[in-house]
Amino acid sequence: MRSFSVSAFACVLGCFAFVAGACGDVPVDDAREDARFFPARGVIRGTVTYVGPRPCSRDGHIVGNALVFAFNRRNLPPPDGFGGASDNFVAVPGDVLFRNEPRSTSRELYCPPSTPAITASAPFTVAPVEAGDYQISSFYDRRGRFYPSFSFRNMPEAGDIAGGCIDLDEARTHAVAAGQANRPVFLPVRVGVADASSAATESSLVVPPNGFVADNIAVTLASVVPLARPVFYPQGSERVGRAEASPANPTGNALAVPVLAIRQDVKTLAMPANATEATDAALAAYQSSVPTLRLMAGVAPNEFATAVDPAGPFDLQLSQRGTTRTGELAVFARGTNLAAFLNVAELWPRVVFVKLADDPLRRADPQSLVLQGTPQESAVTGAPMRPLVVLEGVTLLDDSLVRTLRGPTPVAPVFVDHVTALVRPVATCFDPRNLVAGAIVVTPHLSTIGAQGASSGDNPRGETTSLAGQPGVRNVMRGCLPLGRYAMMMTYPTGQVWRVPNELGGCALSEGAFVQGAGVGSCTAKPRPVLLSQGARAVIEVIEPQEPALCNQFAVPRACLQL
Repeated sequence: MRSFSVSAFACVLGCFAFVAGACGDVPVDDAREDARFFPARGVIRGTVTYVGPRPCSRDGHIVGNALVFAFNRRNLPPPDGFGGASDNFVAVPGDVLFRNEPRSTSRELYCPPSTPAITASAPFTVAPVEAGDYQISSFYDRRGRFYPSFSFRNMPEAGDIAGGCIDLDEARTHAVAAGQANRPVFLPVRVGVADASSAATESSLVVPPNGFVADNIAVTLASVVPLARPVFYPQGSERVGRAEASPANPTGNALAVPVLAIRQDVKTLAMPANATEATDAALAAYQSSVPTLRLMAGVAPNEFATAVDPAGPFDLQLSQRGTTRTGELAVFARGTNLAAFLNVAELWPRVVFVKLADDPLRRADPQSLVLQGTPQESAVTGAPMRPLVVLEGVTLLDDSLVRTLRGPTPVAPVFVDHVTALVRPVATCFDPRNLVAGAIVVTPHLSTIGAQGASSGDNPRGETTSLAGQPGVRNVMRGCLPLGRYAMMMTYPTGQVWRVPNELGGCALSEGAFVQGAGVGSCTAKPRPVLLSQGARAVIEVIEPQEPALCNQFAVPRACLQL
């Protein structure tokens, strides 16, 4: 989500100084298109309506804001896509939205009973935005914890009120059909007009010379977010590893050794063609051949007190599980089956692995935060932006593919202290500027030995043959996986995401170097806690192939390397 950066502020100051210094010669904008200093842009405005519990207050003010985000539908955020920042957003202050509500004058936060529900509304304006079709999502930050600059505070938490510009009737129909009661159906909001020389498609939309206003947009906030964000860490990231060099970590920095390394030409068994007819032994054999991660709920036990300390810098919303004091994850059915494996249920949380920008010495991005295929990538690598590359995970029920297949899978959330995820040896490569244009799917082996036994010979890989006919897949190719480090993301259907590595796990350049303490580490220049479980070891790295000749013959496709 976009934040107001120091560099942007400096630019604004520079523009102001330029205008102020030229007061005697400032040209008048006479409304001619060629006389405009800035090009015409779009505006989205309407009314945000809140239906929910009375707001919290403190010091005579309502706490929190209604955040309204405009996401281009060509680059949606999880779980509908792999986009990150919204194109723009606006915060409607609680004092404005709840202008007639009583306020507590105490310095302590006061949250009244959640019933009965109240209704409040206020106007909003999101501007500027470019021409395009937008998804408007929104939530009310009930405890005033939203902070757009940091990934651990830029999304709704349990108790916040979520919504957007949604079709309530269609949402209910969709929920019954797919078993996804908390997945809203967003109505598209169009900004711009069709270019007179082409059809009225999004790619041809332009903002007229006098600008464009998408007006009377109704945003509704009425759904209480039931879950905390899926905070997790991969087992092993909570400790400093031994020094070990790799292509993406040539110095062998112990703080950047990945928890899992995968060969470019990794080869697994082939999933039985019909999983429901496969033996338990065959399913277990397939599972054992696939790279696997154990993803632990919350943070490492020794980090828990620091992570949840309300007086500390993080104050994470973590539920304690038993006496482990680490947190919990919610596992439940998505209402669909995996495209790659016939009749194997898809489960929340969804797990994916997204390639990080190449920074082998971690000089520009020591916290490993910048994803490949984002505008920030060029600042890190000094090279043009590259494709977005994703490895898909498969969330298992009770750590077992057999259990996931045989079921029953939970419809209501079941809370656990960890989940096991398979890492499919398939890379999906997108143009980050237009995710809806479709993806190139790449795998080093289109067929391998079947999991039913070697006597069955080479079987087509279900991961690729089934994906070939899926919507959004342009082509399936044989090729080695793109080298590099991959961040991990876990997503709920509410759109809540947790990603590692994140800001909690390392020191920014301005904060100095990491130093290990007796328990939780710290930064040297600007001391603050560092949670290693959220740090630069919490990655997968795709390393050099076992058989270089294979990757020479079936190289990484160009669509995964450059735009």
